Amino acid sequence: MASEIATAVVDAWGEIERWYEAQGAAHLILPPASREQIGALEDALGVELPEALTASLRRHNGSADGGWPTGTLLSCDGILQEVGVWRELLTGGDFDDLKEFVAGEALKAGWWQTGWVSLDADGAGNGAVLDLSPGPAGKVGQVIDMDHETGPSGPMASDFVGYLRAVAGRLDDFSVIDGQYIEEK
Repeated sequence: MASEIATAVVDAWGEIERWYEAQGAAHLILPPASREQIGALEDALGVELPEALTASLRRHNGSADGGWPTGTLLSCDGILQEVGVWRELLTGGDFDDLKEFVAGEALKAGWWQTGWVSLDADGAGNGAVLDLSPGPAGKVGQVIDMDHETGPSGPMASDFVGYLRAVAGRLDDFSVIDGQYIEEK
């Protein structure tokens, strides 16, 4: 029997998939990730991913490059690559002068945390991030926004299901023409 979380992911993806089909863009959403791919991602990151994210990856292992309204929905490999870049910058001391950066009580101070997992990326260092290491007023699993110029902010969604629902809710503002997202509103 599917959990409420898994059912919510399936429902959100159903809405997203219907929109992609109507746009003739279903090919932009990738096939499922295997349990082995998801397990390897968790091992490499040293975290247990929330049920909602694993359910989503088992439905679609991201999108094609540029195949998501905010750029690219990251696959297991894409998550590992994106998080790897941020972690390398963090451990390399690139953010040492930003250790005290505070974006609100929901987030820990600093420019990046090892407990953050990138969800999507625009190719310029910006994207939605799953926060598995929140601040004192935050919630494990909240989704925040990371902007490479202004830093982290949010939360923009209380959890991954909220993130998917928000994307689904914005899709009617877009059209896909020749594989490119065009914002209509």
